Amino acid sequence: MNEQDSDVFSGSVTSQPQMVNVSSSTPMYMVERSSAPQVIGILVMIYYIITPLLAIVGFLSLELISDMDETGQVGALPTLLFLGVTLLTLVPAVIGIFGGFKIFQYKKQGIWITLGAIFAGWIISIVNSALTADYSGGTGDAGLDAAFQGVCGIFCVAICGIIVCIPLFMANSGLE
Repeated sequence: MNEQDSDVFSGSVTSQPQMVNVSSSTPMYMVERSSAPQVIGILVMIYYIITPLLAIVGFLSLELISDMDETGQVGALPTLLFLGVTLLTLVPAVIGIFGGFKIFQYKKQGIWITLGAIFAGWIISIVNSALTADYSGGTGDAGLDAAFQGVCGIFCVAICGIIVCIPLFMANSGLE
């Protein structure tokens, strides 16, 4: 045997990382999550549960209280049109309840979903104004009633949007 053959390295290779203790020079503080997303999420869910319930109760009360005439109308509003408008309120309600639940779980995605529900409700209210312009006691012009609803409704949409976005304004909201 020669000298070169005796210089062999031996050992085993592992893939586990080595743990090294490194202490930080700055103090670490535990920051508690804000409860604002949970409060806003609960309020959003309550609002979007009550709104369609009131629409359904309004439909049932008109259906049961007033007499339908021979044309199939409840009062001055056709029954199917009123039923359609009532069912349209369920679209933003379902989206809003889901968004409120996501906000309650500290998910930033819930804020965007809820803002979409607010926007969908605004669009549906404009369509509702256009469809019921002849029956609701407005101006009687569908375009003018829809325009009034759109312009006046944008202020409500802005206020509701700001309220929903309150957790985004907070530094320690804990949104993911």
